[in-house]
Amino acid sequence: MFRSICLLFAVVVVILCSGCRTTVDNRNRTAQELCRYMMQQTGGTYDGMMAVEPIHADEGFALKVANRQVAFYKFDIKYKKPRSKIEYVDKNGFIYIYGFKFSAVSHGSFIMVDYEDNPLKDKLLEAFKSF
Repeated sequence: MFRSICLLFAVVVVILCSGCRTTVDNRNRTAQELCRYMMQQTGGTYDGMMAVEPIHADEGFALKVANRQVAFYKFDIKYKKPRSKIEYVDKNGFIYIYGFKFSAVSHGSFIMVDYEDNPLKDKLLEAFKSF
């Protein structure tokens, strides 16, 4: 009997966890922290706030890295709509902003946009993924 209950419990845990998305939990980190970190890691400079309305983000900013703008957005992934944006980027590798397609990559609660053609793409990706 005990063995059957343990087996049933193990099966339930496996089923429940199989649908879980493995993400980095950086919800407690701020866009300002990411900005400072990315500037430090890439040598980029702050280039201003980004409009968050077009993609329903909570915060957004841009950096100039290798004389090209790279945008970063933070989402509150405890809500379905922002979480679906992150999942869309994970699946497709891009996002539409004002009808224009931009390369994008996610890491936890953050998305980095328009990095693909940057000469420091590898450095940007490495820094972003390590935040």
